[in-house]
Amino acid sequence: MALSHVQVETPMALVRAAAWSNSLMRMGVHLPLFVIHDIGVMLSMSRGSGGYALRAREAQLARVNVPAGAKPQLDQYRRLLENVAASEVTERLAGLRLRDEMVAVLLSRILGDTYNRWRDRSKSAGAEPLPLDLGILGEIDYADHFRDFDPRSLWGFVEHLVAQSMHIYTQVELIDLDTVRLLGLFKEDSASGSEALGGAIDLVDLFAALGSPEANDVANFSLDLLPSVLETRRSTGAQTFAVDGYASIERKGNIDSLVLSELAYDREIFEQKVVDSELLYYGREKQREDERRLQYLLIDCSASMRGQRQVFARGLALALIKKLTLEGDEIWVRFFDSRLHETIKIGRSGQVPVPYLLSFRSERGRNYGKVFRQLLVEVTRLRREQKRRVVLYTITHGQCHIEPELVTALKQQAFLYGVVVLPSSDHLPEFVPLLDRSQIVSGEVLTNRAERQRRALDIVGDATRAAPRATPQAAPVPRDPVHNRRGPKGPGDDAAASTRSPKVK
Repeated sequence: MALSHVQVETPMALVRAAAWSNSLMRMGVHLPLFVIHDIGVMLSMSRGSGGYALRAREAQLARVNVPAGAKPQLDQYRRLLENVAASEVTERLAGLRLRDEMVAVLLSRILGDTYNRWRDRSKSAGAEPLPLDLGILGEIDYADHFRDFDPRSLWGFVEHLVAQSMHIYTQVELIDLDTVRLLGLFKEDSASGSEALGGAIDLVDLFAALGSPEANDVANFSLDLLPSVLETRRSTGAQTFAVDGYASIERKGNIDSLVLSELAYDREIFEQKVVDSELLYYGREKQREDERRLQYLLIDCSASMRGQRQVFARGLALALIKKLTLEGDEIWVRFFDSRLHETIKIGRSGQVPVPYLLSFRSERGRNYGKVFRQLLVEVTRLRREQKRRVVLYTITHGQCHIEPELVTALKQQAFLYGVVVLPSSDHLPEFVPLLDRSQIVSGEVLTNRAERQRRALDIVGDATRAAPRATPQAAPVPRDPVHNRRGPKGPGDDAAASTRSPKVK
């Protein structure tokens, strides 16, 4: 830290730098703390009053034996920091109030290649996690600590760092702000505050999301949709069963449900009845769990969904997840190709694993019969054992072929809502007429940004309106007698219909 050129007034900046260093170590990047501190502070704080100042620690450097050849390199390091600080990307990132995990991953994107190109064999020797205690870190004398170890490797790293200055600056400029903004949008809107983005963040998923061009395209499309979705207010959870409605006399219960006559016993008898669990309580009516819906979202991740279809499918999925979360429903999300992948459960707190949804990739081919047979077993168990009402959303493509008998059996257990992105052919998959509700997205829609945005918002609005509130078959959705290329017509479909699809009267 004696070589640090970024100074801040708050002492907690050093603790944050130690947290960034520990996260980088988990990703296999062992950098000197002064580099992590300087660039990390610039990514997370604004320059000027109340932020950071860019100047060397002259008093500390005066006590350090700086080799003659290292002084020009420290000047070049300062110029590198000046260039990074002047970048528009850095200025915009500083205004996003990034979490420590995000800063650590951005540092890995910026400095990871530089570290891997450093050929010093001892670069990771003795690396240990740093304490996150201000009392310990704040009392360290940097210059005195500097003299406790051999600095030759450190000067070698400074020389290597300034030789990679242009590459480091380029990596800063390559950061996709839309992806960072999307992650921050879900963070700030989450009801759990620091537990957003799905609680314990998977740094690998976050690293992949920030470095994937496909994820950047999905993030850009999602930002077109989310402002309209976020206009929805979160549904309140009003309690209707704990006000009255006593149904029985029980031996267990809360103190506020105690039968008042129990208080008439003498103290010794009353205490004995407490020990023996013989007190009487009023039992209230139990809220039935089967009145809660389970929103089950399936996203096709096979090779046929690559490119524009993948961007539309995942952007639509994120918007739909956010819409359903604001309505207070529990959501399960799964990718599928030749198998059903891991189930991501999103509770009512709205913890959305955005990095996972952006970066997930699979190379397992296709086996839709196997996938939906397994899904039928799971949904049937949810209905029978947990009394859950399942609304199943499937986002797939026009070459998804499922046996009609399998879809019919699945329809008996869940409300089926399908979104099919057509290829160049106008032929619809055979299972589409069997769905309770379907939306067909033509390939031409994906090439027009405004039309793509409007079509996705129409689907989100229609999906949240069409899902039943009672039993899966209690309120069937009216179907058109004529089934055109866009599938069964639903509310708002005429407004979203493209000029290429004539209306069928």
